[in-house]
Amino acid sequence: MGCTEWMETNQKNKPQSNALAAGILSLLTTSMFLAGTLYNTGYNNQEWALDQSDSAVMTTLLIFHVTAIASFAVTCFLIERYPKKQINYVLMSLVTVGSVVVIAVPHNVIAIAFARSLMGLAHGMAYLLVLIHGGEIVIKELRGIIMSGVSFCVVAGVLLGGVLISVRYDVIDQYRFIGILGLVYMLLAVFLNQMLCYESPVFLVQRNLDGEAIRSMMKLRNESTETWQIRNELTEIKTMLSEDETTSRSIWSDGNFRPLVLLALTKVASVLSFNFAVNMVKVNVVDHMVEIEDSEVSLSVTILMSIRLVVGLVVMFTIDVLGRRALQLVSTVSTAFILIAIGIAYLAADSIPHDVGMAIFFACEVGASLGLTLVPDVLCSEAFNTKKKACSIATVQILEHLLHILIFAITFKWNFTVDDRYGATLLAAGVPLLPIAYVLYQKLPETSKMSIRQARIEFYKRDGIVFGGSKNSVEALYD
Repeated sequence: MGCTEWMETNQKNKPQSNALAAGILSLLTTSMFLAGTLYNTGYNNQEWALDQSDSAVMTTLLIFHVTAIASFAVTCFLIERYPKKQINYVLMSLVTVGSVVVIAVPHNVIAIAFARSLMGLAHGMAYLLVLIHGGEIVIKELRGIIMSGVSFCVVAGVLLGGVLISVRYDVIDQYRFIGILGLVYMLLAVFLNQMLCYESPVFLVQRNLDGEAIRSMMKLRNESTETWQIRNELTEIKTMLSEDETTSRSIWSDGNFRPLVLLALTKVASVLSFNFAVNMVKVNVVDHMVEIEDSEVSLSVTILMSIRLVVGLVVMFTIDVLGRRALQLVSTVSTAFILIAIGIAYLAADSIPHDVGMAIFFACEVGASLGLTLVPDVLCSEAFNTKKKACSIATVQILEHLLHILIFAITFKWNFTVDDRYGATLLAAGVPLLPIAYVLYQKLPETSKMSIRQARIEFYKRDGIVFGGSKNSVEALYD
């Protein structure tokens, strides 16, 4: 597909990304709260944390992840029973209430904990909703760019949140400013949800509403009439649902264990490369080189997250060309070698020049941003049986949040201003990435430009898996 043809295709299918806009704006808001457990630039910058015990601060920050885990479980129930538009209104209400709370009471630890709990609920709900909805409505040619855009917005939210929480409280009320941004996003999200959120044809066909499914597909494909492409897509959806109808709801049976493990490994790799401990090592090393005395923001967080944002933007526009598998493997292997190399260097030497360390960590951010950050969510949107999809994606996401809780709880009180623990921390993050990369190299299929049914079948195959190049013909799924 040439550049002009791609632009025409993207413009014509704009309703598909618009249908996800409300959920993506909600994620952009909730991700600003997620930054609190990914970066700690000194909680003495935040007035709500003053005179609070370490356990109180840690509990307040981690409650986001706890409620997100609970939300994944609840959303599994909701998403199979209620239209996406209605669920969007629920999660937008949670974000709105949380934003109002931090605007009204930005300095109270109980208010911050309550707001973070609501944002965690909304985060889990929005994440699961957007991945499932997007996987079912986006055409195969654009699924990569649109679904990776979900993770890109999460990165953007973490960048905003990470920068804002680093500002001294006498300069700006960080949470109040985040709450104001959240309300602005929600005002826009309400309009987009009401006007542009179209239901998934898969959801409608499951309820024998074929007429509504066709009308929804016409709106999503920007067509004025029922074309042969729409009829073919509807036929494939019915075939996929009839195949899935013969299976159970257990996520451990009918070959679902294989994609579940693969997607879990991609999420483990993502957390290993982007977690509180590793991020704080990077921040403190970069701080020695770029931090300006009396600076009102953390330049290190700004630079590191900006690298992820810029590289992520490039990946978004190339993921459907280069493929998910190649980006995931290159990203995993390069990040592993960089973390292991600098970890060994810190263990072997008394110290490493800060300019060398900064350059290596910049390279590490580039490597991690090539695939570890964006690709797993694209794969989640296309990997699972429709009857098992909600619970399977929720399981993978719950694992991610449990890992963040574990790492944050263990390392929260560590002193990252000295490099005594740098080597062990970086090795602990880098070494597991190598066996994960090997397993993904052996088993992860290439699913770019495949329909949702074809992609799902590739994940369930035991033999004849497509690793790149031309796509094999679709084979029987359950044999």
